[in-house]
Amino acid sequence: MSEGMPTSASTADEVRRAVRDELDQVMPHLLAALKRDRAFDALAERLRVAERRLEARRERPLAVAVLQVLHRLRHLSFDPVAKTAVDAELVEVLAKAGYEEIGAVGEPFDPARHQALDGASKDGRGVVVELYATGLACFGEVAVPAQVRVGETAPSGSEEVGTA
Repeated sequence: MSEGMPTSASTADEVRRAVRDELDQVMPHLLAALKRDRAFDALAERLRVAERRLEARRERPLAVAVLQVLHRLRHLSFDPVAKTAVDAELVEVLAKAGYEEIGAVGEPFDPARHQALDGASKDGRGVVVELYATGLACFGEVAVPAQVRVGETAPSGSEEVGTA
């Protein structure tokens, strides 16, 4: 090897340094672009949720009507297998539209989620002791409050008392 000629190891080191220097210059721009892309994705997701909320508000009368049919169905007496199948199908229709039934025995009474048809509580610490009819919510907004009886504590051994 001649003295003036660079060795392959030193050439490799120079290439590594040059690539590292180039990456150091490019990396902040690349990170900024990735952050903008993530921000765009987050904004796009918020817009999709907002559009779905608006759509759900337009669908609300239909969802409330389906809930009313579900309540009527639960009070009918006919073949239990068919009744269960139709009930499950109506619940699935509501779920696919973004709605969920609300209200359960034992949960704290919340005037925003429940309509107290009977009972009372002390110091505003009521508990749902009987569920007359489930309510309906979509994206955390209550479309129809659950109809309930309120008490101070949940009755022992009752989980689905009076479910409509």
